[in-house]
Amino acid sequence: MANKNLMTIVQFNQTYPNFTVGALRSLIFHADSNGFDKVIIRFSPTGGRGRIFIDVDAFFKWLYTQNGRGGEV
Repeated sequence: MANKNLMTIVQFNQTYPNFTVGALRSLIFHADSNGFDKVIIRFSPTGGRGRIFIDVDAFFKWLYTQNGRGGEV
């Protein structure tokens, strides 16, 4: 598997401030129903809450798909 461009929610917000932390958390909360589960990676080595990472490339592909552009970047 190739290395991915991963960021935490806060890092993503700092890099792309138009996407607020609250909006990202809402997308993650509803990930099973909105297709956002293809964008996030959950990492929990101890089985606890763990961390959530956003695959930046997958995020923008998902975003364009949501806007009816078929994943075109």
